[in-house]
Amino acid sequence: MKRNVIRTSVVLVAMLCVAWSVDAFGQQGDVAKVDFSYAFAVPHRITIGRPGASDRTLLDLQPGSMRMSWSYENLSMPHFPLLSFKVPRTDWGINITPLADGKPFAGSQWTRLEGVLPALENTYKDSLGWLSLKAIGGATGGLVRIELANTDSSPHQFVVKCDSTSVGENPAWVDWKRCVGDNLIAGWNERADRLLILGMGADGYSLQPDGRAPAAKSMVLVWNVKPGEKREGWIVRPYQKYVADLPTLRAWDWAKEFEQAKQEWRGLFGRALKMTIPDQAVSNAYLACLGDLFIMREPLVNGYVGGVPGTEVYRAASSGEAGVVAVALDQNNLHEEALAGFKASLDAQESDGNWIDYRGWARLMWFASGFKTWMIMEHYRLTRDKQFLAEMYPRMLASSRWQEHQRATMRPTEGERPVTYGLMPRGFGDCGLNDDGDLYGIFYPHNIWSVYADRCTIEAAEILGKTGDLPELKKIYEQAYADLMASLDRGSIREAGRRWIPGTPGKTCGSHWGALNILFPCRLVPPDHELVTGTLQQLEANLSKGGLPLHLGWQADGLWVAIALDNLAEAHLVRGEGDIAAKYLYATLNHATPLYTWCEERGQEPGAANCTGDRQHLFTPVAVVRAMRDMLVMENGGGLDLALGTAREWLASGRPVGVDDACTHFGPVAYRMQYDAAHATVAGEVHFAADSTAAWSVLHVRLPGGLKIKSVNPESKAEVLPDGSGIRWNRPQGTIRFVAAIGA
Repeated sequence: MKRNVIRTSVVLVAMLCVAWSVDAFGQQGDVAKVDFSYAFAVPHRITIGRPGASDRTLLDLQPGSMRMSWSYENLSMPHFPLLSFKVPRTDWGINITPLADGKPFAGSQWTRLEGVLPALENTYKDSLGWLSLKAIGGATGGLVRIELANTDSSPHQFVVKCDSTSVGENPAWVDWKRCVGDNLIAGWNERADRLLILGMGADGYSLQPDGRAPAAKSMVLVWNVKPGEKREGWIVRPYQKYVADLPTLRAWDWAKEFEQAKQEWRGLFGRALKMTIPDQAVSNAYLACLGDLFIMREPLVNGYVGGVPGTEVYRAASSGEAGVVAVALDQNNLHEEALAGFKASLDAQESDGNWIDYRGWARLMWFASGFKTWMIMEHYRLTRDKQFLAEMYPRMLASSRWQEHQRATMRPTEGERPVTYGLMPRGFGDCGLNDDGDLYGIFYPHNIWSVYADRCTIEAAEILGKTGDLPELKKIYEQAYADLMASLDRGSIREAGRRWIPGTPGKTCGSHWGALNILFPCRLVPPDHELVTGTLQQLEANLSKGGLPLHLGWQADGLWVAIALDNLAEAHLVRGEGDIAAKYLYATLNHATPLYTWCEERGQEPGAANCTGDRQHLFTPVAVVRAMRDMLVMENGGGLDLALGTAREWLASGRPVGVDDACTHFGPVAYRMQYDAAHATVAGEVHFAADSTAAWSVLHVRLPGGLKIKSVNPESKAEVLPDGSGIRWNRPQGTIRFVAAIGA
């Protein structure tokens, strides 16, 4: 069930900004720039494929070459148990090296095709000419379109050399008199005649007069190019084709399939939230990251679909990142996709009420119930699908009862109460959490999420009129909440004049992941709570030179970039600290590769070689999507904040800032505003639903240099905030146009 959408007349605007240093949290007026200056060491990875499909091709970029790798396994095969940490093996690979007159090109670079698609544009240049590899996942295979040009005044030979990194066989190495060397077949470890890759469009496929392949496991595409001439060709990695299919494949319209693949992604993007951001690089980041939510998503066993935390190391569905993705998709208008991608996790409950994926990857990670209820309640609030909430309620009720049973075992009746009194029992930490090196223990983030889950069950019961269940549920929640807060009072760390939330009660070991979830999204304490303020101060007391906090994951002296946005930036937004949230966004983007991809964890320095986990991990792109949405549109209790976290230079640029089709808890909303420096005004319009249920809405007008709103036209029925930072409406409905006077 999806609410009606509202569109403004403005189209997506994307303009470049100028430079800003992210070394520290500077003052208003600093101007931001995305330059990928803190990208980690090569190779940089992008994964291609169709949205939510099983067939994936990993592309790893480094100067002078590209590596293509893949698996013929996928998570829909019966030997991959549902939601378990068992991944397909990446057994196959091809190194692709472009050459000009037998030598590597002088330089190469890489970016996303069209700036945003889950597709590659890899360009090689030198004084002789250029060659580009454009790659995308098509319906038949992974497609690489080769384009090249001789810009010199003499003829030159261009070659693309393809070398298998595992087994493989070029038929023209075995019998070059009868076979064309335009393909590599498996030979071993697969059906022998399975096609690994096929080349097309070249002048030839050998560097020898007799047509012999360059080596047993190698293939070359060769062009002899005249001065000023341009040529093209293809390399295709068929998903499931064999030697008998070669005649059909050689005659296939690959250009048509390539265009269809692009159109499929464009169509998906067209159904999502539209952001008007006057910074091309930031605008591109949103769509690039949104696309990767569907790259790291694929069919599972039993007809399910699920999100996977990475494209190789963590290519296994779980209830962790996939839950965050489901929330992000719901917030970006993709409600059906949100449900489909998380149904396996919602269904993963034992008969006793255990909702912690007892048979899966999240086993013993008590946060799982919170992630599930977060998604359920967010989906309901955005769609008002009461039938869905009613279907989920029995699971929520059983889970709360099961959690209370677990906590009851942690309430001794004799002796002094331990600091862990009433918490969930020992479980698995993950995310760098540990208890003096033990990966099993009692961890605050897991307890925050489990208590939050119980509060969501109460909210669902109230919405559905389950009055008979409310006394029991309130007792469960109130006891769990009281025990958690009492434990935090004793187990928080007191130092340097502040108190902060550790991962383990009373100890400083392990990561800081999840501590700030007590504020957002769980909202168990108010924004100005001492523990929230102290935890932020603790994490931000020692930022990296790139502007990010340390030890948010496994690496004590390293970065888990995603969590700077997911935990800290979101907390700052809730506290009304939009400048800091915006700076975390730019710092996060500058730690990406030029492909808008991030490894899981890494060292602090530019070009960091210490990278762990997947080289293309899911948590950062979903954190970017969620943070950007919340910076532009964010619910706050019964009201709505608009443009709360926009970078001040966006509006100062004079370009429009706003959103179209934003679904919220109160109905759809759209807005745009534009600064006119010459006339010292900000003018715009906001479209609320005719039946909007928002008690209030604030449009934050964020400009640098101390510029504030001095007045607003009476016809808008808006009130200027006391500090001049925005305008407010009470019970807003319908279309509102405004003109605000700006001054220092």
